[in-house]
Amino acid sequence: MNQSRHTLLDVIRGAAVLGILLMNIRLFSEPYAAYFSPLMLSTHSSLGHLWWQLQHLLADQKFMAIFSMLFGASTALICDKRSQAGQSPYGYYFKRLLILLAFGLVHAYLIWHGDILVYYAVCGVIPLLFVRAPAGLTLFCGLATLAMGSINSLTTFAALKQLPEHILFDVITQHFAHSALINQAELDAFSGNWFEQLAMRAQLAKEFHLSTFPAWGVFRVSGLMLIGLALYRFGFISGHLSRRFYGYFALCAIPVGITMSLAGLWFNHQQQWLFPDYFFRYALWNYWGSVLTACGYMALLAYISLRSWLSRLRDYLSLVGRMALSNYLLQSLLCSVWFYGLGFYANTGAVGAILTIATVWMIQLGLSKWWLMHYPSGPAELLWRTLSGR
Repeated sequence: MNQSRHTLLDVIRGAAVLGILLMNIRLFSEPYAAYFSPLMLSTHSSLGHLWWQLQHLLADQKFMAIFSMLFGASTALICDKRSQAGQSPYGYYFKRLLILLAFGLVHAYLIWHGDILVYYAVCGVIPLLFVRAPAGLTLFCGLATLAMGSINSLTTFAALKQLPEHILFDVITQHFAHSALINQAELDAFSGNWFEQLAMRAQLAKEFHLSTFPAWGVFRVSGLMLIGLALYRFGFISGHLSRRFYGYFALCAIPVGITMSLAGLWFNHQQQWLFPDYFFRYALWNYWGSVLTACGYMALLAYISLRSWLSRLRDYLSLVGRMALSNYLLQSLLCSVWFYGLGFYANTGAVGAILTIATVWMIQLGLSKWWLMHYPSGPAELLWRTLSGR
């Protein structure tokens, strides 16, 4: 039973690392602002807008939420194993976070500005503080942290709406240009050579770390990590609950979560994607709906695994999940070469994006199986563990 439970964690990781490309592909292939508004897409078509909406409803923040919750669960798993072996988990765990931070900084500034590893490395201290706390308290603190992020968004929204239009435009230009406007400098840079891209990548990564993180990321990631830690303690993520529970939970959580995201999408369409409304106010529907949908996805994977359905797909997902960090970095390398190296940036429609996703998935499914036939874990995982002193 332990083996199946650990396999379930790998299955969820595998699904998350493949699923996150459904959203990351937009940041790879489009201007930064197109992530937040379909009006900023480089090419406009009915299919393109439909693809944007499907990404938003089914993937946006959902797989990132799963990853964040799994990080919290992994914190408990690592600390429990170290404690059972009579070893203090803290020194080893802090080493892991420092090395992950180094991976993230290299990834963000040299390969792809949409990196999430820096967020995880910095926020990873939070679940460590709760690793011995009661699960109920941990869950409450996780939800409270997410709520603080919502309050911060609404407070910012209210402050911006008080500004006269000409001042608001200046504020947008100075502080939210990449999120609210198509930036010609960004288009030119990522259509140029690597050195031209480097300066823009550094600018976007710096904004992501120094502006987006304190305003949004610290609440979102920390809150989800605590929720994941609590769900692991409750037995939800580790597969200790009944198949019936997982089935009913998925059946309820996924439709409700997607409906919440759909409500935000509808409000944005009604407001014609007006900034700051779509960015700070109506985004909160997906902010919360994605958490419920992500939990529903995990329950669905648990239900499928416990019923031994789709065993071949489950086995492949487990292999991808065993080397999730390596596969996450590989996605960035493959997509960076394709979009920034071969010139497909801002020149790929919905069909091209879908074909790119399918190609990357096939590479990762096949390569994960081949690699793990020869080595115990992925190359990035091996390096991470070696440098951590394990």
